[in-house]
Amino acid sequence: MKKIAFYVEGQTEQLFINKLLIEIAGQKNIEIELQQFQGIGRPTKSIYPKTTAQHQNPQHFALIFDCMGDGGVKPRILQDSTSLFNQGFSEIVGLIDFYSPPNRTKFSLADLSKFENELRNGTLRNGSRITLPLPNDTSIVIAVREIEDWFLAECKHYHCIDASIVLNAAQLSILGFNPFVDDLTLRNTTAAEDLKSVYQLVGKTYNKSKYNIERTVDCLDFINLYFEISGKIAKLHELIEKINNFLT
Repeated sequence: MKKIAFYVEGQTEQLFINKLLIEIAGQKNIEIELQQFQGIGRPTKSIYPKTTAQHQNPQHFALIFDCMGDGGVKPRILQDSTSLFNQGFSEIVGLIDFYSPPNRTKFSLADLSKFENELRNGTLRNGSRITLPLPNDTSIVIAVREIEDWFLAECKHYHCIDASIVLNAAQLSILGFNPFVDDLTLRNTTAAEDLKSVYQLVGKTYNKSKYNIERTVDCLDFINLYFEISGKIAKLHELIEKINNFLT
């Protein structure tokens, strides 16, 4: 059985990857286990998602860890990689958000490139190593701004949230942005705030509660994400390609 582990910063990412794996692999063809870290050295807690794999003699297994913060993703990978590889895992993938530096209002490719390079290769300061590089067969995918930008761009899901969300000229005027065409990474807000703004057009909301996350994830059109949105969002495409390669 092929095994892969994902280390993510929060429950949003965890529940999204869970559903993405099921949609790509098929619910009968993959076994998935979700866990949440409760602190350094403490036991893990199992998470029971609304959407589950109903595996039957699966050839693939995925373990998805919620590290409860982006600061825990790389340290956990460094800490656990040897043990996981000894258990037969072939790859470890991290997923974290990337925000513009606090002194800037907009995302830049230079900022992202520097961030990615330090995650991958570690950092040196005055000749001394501050952070370690990632081990072989590990990587970290970066959701620019937040993973909710991927949800915002998947505009087909709005009708599932509420049929009154039509994003016509009047509603787009209230929003002040257009998720169909705008580069949302350039906005000086969080993606979660923007998603909440869309839902509030019809008196609904979005937050990091398990209920609201699962409601949105269940509404997402994964065919659209896979074939259309991933062609527009490079980091989503990168994550999907890693999953495709694992499943082949």
